[in-house]
Amino acid sequence: MTRSRSMPADAEAVFDVVSDLDNMTTWLPDAVEVELSGPNLIRLWFPGRHTDVDVERRVTVDWDRLRITWGSETTTSCSGTLQVLRLTPGRSAVSVRLTGPRGASVSSVEAWVEAALDALQTVVDAESRTKQAVHQPAR
Repeated sequence: MTRSRSMPADAEAVFDVVSDLDNMTTWLPDAVEVELSGPNLIRLWFPGRHTDVDVERRVTVDWDRLRITWGSETTTSCSGTLQVLRLTPGRSAVSVRLTGPRGASVSSVEAWVEAALDALQTVVDAESRTKQAVHQPAR
């Protein structure tokens, strides 16, 4: 499943937010719990399902391509890629490709991604407004 969303900030500013692995919970949906469990490792929980899903995935952050990958080509669940694309100054797009946990319905995975993109857009917009306010000359 792949989804994309336009963002109200430069690609590098958006990538700063998504690559901050310590603060992923600021933009991930409540239905997904995440924490760092080691260097370049994240642990994911999907509570509230028939049985809680608990997985650990390797994370690769590629600053040159503005891409984050979790899992691997051989991982059949809870894997994917998030890439930030440069559009114009002050505008970018985020593209997410995600394979959800085993047994998760397509509609659940789509809802998680949409909720994450909504929250990410809110965080990015708030950070952009804060930076603009800080850099405005005093009158």
